[in-house]
Formats: sequence, C-alpha cells, structure tokens
Amino acid sequence: MVEERILIVDDNVEMLDKTSELLSHVGYSVVTCTSGEEALERLEHERVDLVLLDINMPSLNGFEVCLRIRQMYALDDLPIIFLTSREDSDSVTKGFHSGASDFISKSAIADILLARVNVHIRLSRTLRFLRDISLTDDLTKCYNRRHAMYTLREWFSRSKRYGTTFSLVYFDLNGLKLVNDKYGHQAGDLLLRSVVGVVKKLLRDSDVLFRMGGDEFMVLCPDTDRQGALTCAERMQKAVAGITIVDQSVTFAYGIAHSSDDYKDMDDMLHSADASMYECKKQMHAGRK
Repeated sequence: MVEERILIVDDNVEMLDKTSELLSHVGYSVVTCTSGEEALERLEHERVDLVLLDINMPSLNGFEVCLRIRQMYALDDLPIIFLTSREDSDSVTKGFHSGASDFISKSAIADILLARVNVHIRLSRTLRFLRDISLTDDLTKCYNRRHAMYTLREWFSRSKRYGTTFSLVYFDLNGLKLVNDKYGHQAGDLLLRSVVGVVKKLLRDSDVLFRMGGDEFMVLCPDTDRQGALTCAERMQKAVAGITIVDQSVTFAYGIAHSSDDYKDMDDMLHSADASMYECKKQMHAGRK
C-alpha cells in the first residue's frame, strides 16, 4: 500500500473526482480542494507529499497558489505539479518561475499521470532522506552541529525581525572520558545514546535537540523565557541522573541564553550559553573538592 498523501486542487469537480479516483485506485491517500484558498488553509495544518494544481481557478489562480505554497515549503520538500489544459510556452514558463516541479496536460493518458506522480514522489523521498542524513548525528540520531547553526541563524533572524523569543540550553556531560577510558568507547556511545533518549522524552514537540560535538549538546526552545529554559534544564538534569553506565552515573553542566538579551549576532548568543555552561562546570568541580 502506497503511504504518500496527495492534495488535488481543481475547481472542476468532475476532473477532481476523476483524478482522485485514479490515484486512490493505485493506493495513494488523496485529499481534494476546490479553491486555492482552501488548499492553502489545509496546508497550514496538514502534511502532504505532492500537490496536483490547476491553473484556471477563480479568485486565486494556480500560479498565485504555487507561489504561496513555496513560501511554506521548499522546492525539494514538496513537489507541485500543474495538472492543466494550458500548455502554451508562456504558461509553462510562468509555472516553473512560480515554483512548479512539473506540468501535466489534463488530456494525458492515465499511465502518464501516474508515472510522473510516481517519479516526483520517489525523488522527493530520496531528497528528504539525503537531507536527513546530512543533518543528523549518526551515533545519537539527534540533529548535528550543521543543522544547529542553520536553525539558530534562522531563529535569531526571526527574533530580530519579528520579536519572537526563544531560549538556548547548552549542556556538557560529565565523565564521558572516564567511561571511555575505563570501559571502552562502546560504553561511552551507550552513555550518549541513553542521554539523548531520556532528554527527547522530556522535550516538547517544538523543542529541538542538537549534538554539537563530543559530549556537548544544545536544546533550542521556541517561545520560552529564561525561567522556562531553566525549568527545562533542571528536568533534564533530574532525568539523566537516573542513567548508570556500569558504575558511573551521569551528570551535566549547562548554560542558558535568551533571545531578549542584546546579542549582536547568533555567534555571540551561542558563546554566551557556552560560557555560562563552563562557569557551571567550574562550580560543579569546585563543589566536589
């Protein structure tokens, strides 16, 4: 059974039903809309894998809808195919400029439509897989430093422009080197994966966990004030305290930075969280003496 979900947008109900029946018959999950406005509203709340879009529609035409969808989804994230009776060069050119992935004539035989849809579904799936590999830490399966810097840059820019707020919790595990030296790197790897496992269970769906390198991690918490970030860090500390690798328990030092502070750029904000974390680590070491 094909798992992909396809959105068809066409004000011609007869064409809508015909295309929906064809795609449903081969196993695609199909949702339909009769206007561009309805399609855009649905895409704000639902995830689909491909859009089949008519050009000639009242109010918002297909070109306008395509441009609006591209503001929500990148070209390699959501294929948009114009299924239309307009095949003149100007329409095709305008369609691709508005962000379309392909054009299919409404007069095309069913096998051609199915083949083109299948190609774009497979291509999109492959691109998402390659992107996930490039942005994911292989050991822990959380996001890597590359994705952390991209995401932080995006949130910092959004905060400066629109006033949205977010917090960073930067934390560094204690004792990873000791575990590696005493019991080998397999034990150290188990420690890292165990920490990520318990931390992910505590985080909200909107929070994002990154492995910054070695035993350092960062959590980006959208719409969270400094006290909220502190609560998040304390909950994580309590959760990882229950992890034991052979005879070694797990602790970490952490630092917090909030977007409301006057940072000149995202590197400054990251450095502040990092410096705060190292100060916490120094205090923890001093407390053991």
